[in-house]
Amino acid sequence: MKQTKIVTVLIGPPCCGKTSYLKTIAYDFVISSDDIVEILCQRAGIKYHQFFKYPANSDLKTHHNTIFKQLIKESNNFERVVWDLTNLTKRARKALFKHYPQASFNAVVFDFVGSESLIFKRNQRRFKQQGKYVDETIITKMLLSYQPVSTDEGFSNVTVVSLGENDTLKP
Repeated sequence: MKQTKIVTVLIGPPCCGKTSYLKTIAYDFVISSDDIVEILCQRAGIKYHQFFKYPANSDLKTHHNTIFKQLIKESNNFERVVWDLTNLTKRARKALFKHYPQASFNAVVFDFVGSESLIFKRNQRRFKQQGKYVDETIITKMLLSYQPVSTDEGFSNVTVVSLGENDTLKP
């Protein structure tokens, strides 16, 4: 049985290029809440943005959480795992370390500070191109919750990616 050796944590709000960045790195397994949401929305016959309006105790959200927890367990069988979530707060990032006690952690930080208007433009373009939309009030709350990554969090390596890189959401 393999054991997770390297965990790469992508850090940034929606529409900053996290998922596009996956094309540039080597990995064996990705944990993405977004992927689960898309599958559940398709099965339920609802739009992506509608998922986030469901209460936390709804069957849909409960099913999401069950799948998410199963993915975490399954990820321990892979050597190079990527967490493709926003991971904007120190608390959210700290929680990841307990799942892989023997692994080395790398952070990839998407430098969105000062480019928040680009995030909103990309959100609109993504909606037109892919039908995925995150309510702007939710994005605003996420942007405000961001806590910069510090070296004392336990990351072996911190890479900063500018928002212009890997921009697949061009008009």
